[in-house]
Amino acid sequence: MIQSALEIKPLPHHLEQINEPLLGYWANDVWNVQECPFLDKHYDWNRKLIFDKVQNLGLKNELKYYFYKGLQETRISITYAFMHYSPCLKVFTEFISRYYANLDSIIDIPKEKFLTEYRTFLVENGKSVEIIHRKKSSPWISPTVQPSLYIRLFLQVYEFYYHLYDEREETDKDCWDVRKLKINYNNTISRYSLDFSKVPQPYRQLFKKYIKTRLVFQQSISFSTAVCYLNRLSFFFTFLKDKHPEWKELNQLSRMDIEEYIEYLRHSTIKKGKYLINPDHNYVNRFLIDLKTFISYIQKFEWEEAPTKSVISLLSIEDIPKKKRAKADEIKYIPDEVWEQLVYHINQLSSDHIPIILLMEATGFRISDVLSLKIDCLVNQEDGWWIIGDQRKVSYKNHKVPISEEIANVVLAQQELTKKRSTSDTNPKKYLFPILKGKRMGNPISQDSIKLNLNKLANRCNIKDKDGEIYWFKNHAFRHRYGVNLINNGMNILHVQKLMAHASPEMTLVYAQIHDKTLRDEWEKARDNGAVRLDTHGEVIVADLAQQAEENGVELEWIRHNMDSIRLDHGFCVKSPKLHCDFLEQTLEPPCIKNNCRSFHVDKTFLGYYQDQISKMEADIEVYKKSGRLRSIELIEPKLKRYKELASGLLHTGGIFGLDKTRREYVGNEREKVMQNV
Repeated sequence: MIQSALEIKPLPHHLEQINEPLLGYWANDVWNVQECPFLDKHYDWNRKLIFDKVQNLGLKNELKYYFYKGLQETRISITYAFMHYSPCLKVFTEFISRYYANLDSIIDIPKEKFLTEYRTFLVENGKSVEIIHRKKSSPWISPTVQPSLYIRLFLQVYEFYYHLYDEREETDKDCWDVRKLKINYNNTISRYSLDFSKVPQPYRQLFKKYIKTRLVFQQSISFSTAVCYLNRLSFFFTFLKDKHPEWKELNQLSRMDIEEYIEYLRHSTIKKGKYLINPDHNYVNRFLIDLKTFISYIQKFEWEEAPTKSVISLLSIEDIPKKKRAKADEIKYIPDEVWEQLVYHINQLSSDHIPIILLMEATGFRISDVLSLKIDCLVNQEDGWWIIGDQRKVSYKNHKVPISEEIANVVLAQQELTKKRSTSDTNPKKYLFPILKGKRMGNPISQDSIKLNLNKLANRCNIKDKDGEIYWFKNHAFRHRYGVNLINNGMNILHVQKLMAHASPEMTLVYAQIHDKTLRDEWEKARDNGAVRLDTHGEVIVADLAQQAEENGVELEWIRHNMDSIRLDHGFCVKSPKLHCDFLEQTLEPPCIKNNCRSFHVDKTFLGYYQDQISKMEADIEVYKKSGRLRSIELIEPKLKRYKELASGLLHTGGIFGLDKTRREYVGNEREKVMQNV
């Protein structure tokens, strides 16, 4: 929000900057799109920008320079300027000529007074003041009420010249542009401003001093953290302003004030994005921690505005609810069934976005770190391909992770494309995924655009989760998928922590919890699968894994956590690890099947294996018939028959049925062995 600009005036060098390029075509009072020097292609329509109604040369040139600069920097497209802004400019200049004919500069207008009068003028002339904005391509996003383009044109021109003419230090203003602070910031997000106007007086200067010291001078917090501080602490200052309107500083802050604030905070609504929410446990935690940090800081450095009472007596650790850590079932990661649907439809995404999605899944990098990769991020070593990039959140430079050759080829193709399309002007920092025109030229692709287009794809292609609901994508879920997959594939937790550049093992341990839950889910699925086994006569009978576990003297929990180690090519061996396998040395064919082993269990996850083996044996038999190898046929046919029986049993089992008690009982020496080893 920009405050009144009446105290800001254009200086001679500003006027020189504005007037210098307005020559030739740009000096005309009527600009025809077909003659525009920045025309990049032929347009069938003939539109004009008309400035002749404005009598004052200073204001007229300001309007011309605004459009000239916007077109030159591609912040405004040819289409938008001549198609959309053309009628708005006509109405705007009509209003100016009627009510502000002697105006020298756009910032000479009392902003709020102008807006009130301009809205009335628009309504009287049948023009819109506000519009309800709905995204047809994003039906899940709630419609928003926005100023109409007529109003937005004035606000944009006003803001442009306010910032151009305001030559104060950036930190002296009430709205800071992070791009002018000469600090490192995350330029994959579209927000650049810190607007302190929401902090009530008399606390605004104090809070600006606090943020300036920590963000700009010490650089001990990030820009995104400063935004969070602004949102949370402005809530406290507003409360204090209402409670003590006469206060000029925080000297008199008392324990009672803090208690009342905590009560107020717990029963208030907080703005989160476009929505109002009731603060939960974690919200209260963050609001109070930020407040305690602020008071501690200004007391530590003895600022004269600081409370007289110590922070310990004002706000104790008991006041701050413990933050609830994310549980395994609360971590949103991309499950396999969703990833497979995404891959199937991925060619419907923009070609600029596809390699970003693949790299997020393949590297585990945060979205901001993927988008900030440089063109030279790919390295080929003796042990294979690696991606190298910075991890901003943990200030880790040149973090390196291995990637497959397929992903390396994607990066190689993107490197060639970026080098071909970009220049030192459009991509000065040599990003792998740069924006090459428009307002964000020279910056990486916006992370919001990735999430938005993923969710458009999910709605368009019916990408659904396991519950049949349209899946809602979050960029960070790809990083969680990477971590879960590493754990599921057996990687050591410490190695996962290092590979993902986790500052602590806490998040890595959550992935391990997800792994356990995944095993449990797979276990339940296995129990629900139709399953078979062989009886002592070699007959295929339906089986229950739980009963087989009991029969073999093993716990279900042991099997659940050792599924991979007991899984063979052709089924599960659920024999107690305390007992010796008599068939272990037999290798000519699967000894479990040949010897009708009671510890052998097969479920439907092995059906593909048996179908493949049957096809191979049938093909071999055809070859043997043609070559007259009758003995080979005699040897292979019993095995083929047994495999067909197993496959048929898996296909036709309607459920899981247990063996009767007599078949589950141990006998003789076997019982004694089990009892001795319990």
